[in-house]
Amino acid sequence: MNIVYASDDNFAEIMGVSMLSLFENNKDVEEIVVFILDDGIKQKNKANLEQLAKEYHRTITLIPLKDLKLKLNNLSQQRGSISTFSRLFLSTLLPESCNKALYLDCDTIVRHSIKPLYNTDFENNIVCGVMDCISKQHRSRVGLADNATYINAGMMLIDLQAWRSHHIEDNIESIILKFNGRVPYADQGIINLALQGAIKIVHPQYNCISVYTAFDFNDLLEYRQPSACLSSAEINEAKNDPTIAHFVTLFCISRPWMKNSVGPFFDEWKSYKQRSPWKNDPERPVKKNIFQTIAALFYQHAPKSISLTLLGFLHARIKPIVMR
Repeated sequence: MNIVYASDDNFAEIMGVSMLSLFENNKDVEEIVVFILDDGIKQKNKANLEQLAKEYHRTITLIPLKDLKLKLNNLSQQRGSISTFSRLFLSTLLPESCNKALYLDCDTIVRHSIKPLYNTDFENNIVCGVMDCISKQHRSRVGLADNATYINAGMMLIDLQAWRSHHIEDNIESIILKFNGRVPYADQGIINLALQGAIKIVHPQYNCISVYTAFDFNDLLEYRQPSACLSSAEINEAKNDPTIAHFVTLFCISRPWMKNSVGPFFDEWKSYKQRSPWKNDPERPVKKNIFQTIAALFYQHAPKSISLTLLGFLHARIKPIVMR
C-alpha cells in the first residue's frame, strides 16, 4: 500500500499525527510505504517521523522538492505552496514501480481501515475522490460546467499508471501556463480541470471535510449553494462515522491543533497527538483572516436565517468574482 503526504516543516507535526492514526488503524495491512514530499522538513521532525514509522514497522521515504521548485518557477506558478502543488507531479516524483497511490492531506486523521478505499475499482478512471460542495460560480471560475465533477483534493486515490499513459502532467503544465500561474483554487482547480471525465466519486466517509460536519444538510445547502451535491443520507453517514476526517479551514470553527479548539473529532486528533513524538509541542494560536473573523462573529450573533443567507451569497456568488 503506497501512501503519499506532502509537507513543509511547519506542518510536519500535523502530518505526523495523521500518519500515526493511519498506522494505528491499519495494523492488519501487510505493507505500508509512506512517501513524504519534503518541502524543507528539518532534521528534528525527520527524526520524529522516522521514529514513528519504526514503532509501527513501516517504511517512509522522503522525496525532496528542489527540482520541482525550479519547474514551478519556470511555469510562473504563484498560487499555493510548493508542497501543496507537489501532488500534481506524483507520477514523476514517485518511483516508476508505483502504479497506484493514496494521497492524503496532512490535516486528516484515519479512523478506520482504508483497505476498502485502496482496493476501489477505478472503472477506467484515473482518480477516485469525494465530491466537494461548491456553487456553479466557483465551477465556472475554473472553467467547468455547472454540473461538472468537482472533488476535494485532500484525498485522492490515483492510478499512476493511467496518469502517466494519459500524459496528465503535460495537461497540468498547460493549465498553469494558460492561467499565467494563477489558477483559481490553485492545485485543486488544476486537478479538477485536468482530470474531467476521469474522476470517480466515492463515499464521503473517505474524505469527510469540516464543512460537512459543521452544518446540518439544509444549512450546508444555504451556505455553499451547490450546483451539484452529495445526498443528505451520504453526508450524514460520513459525518457520523468517517473513515477519514479532514480538518479544512472554515470560518465558524478552528482546527484541532489550535488553542481552545473544539469540534467534531477534535478530541480524537488530540489523543493521537498525545501518543506521538510531538506530544509536548504547544497548541498553536488561532489564525483567521479578516473575512473569517467577521464571518464567525456574524454567524455567532445574528439569526441563522440571516447570517447563512448573507454568508452563502458572499461565498457562492461574490468570492468567485473577486478572486484573483
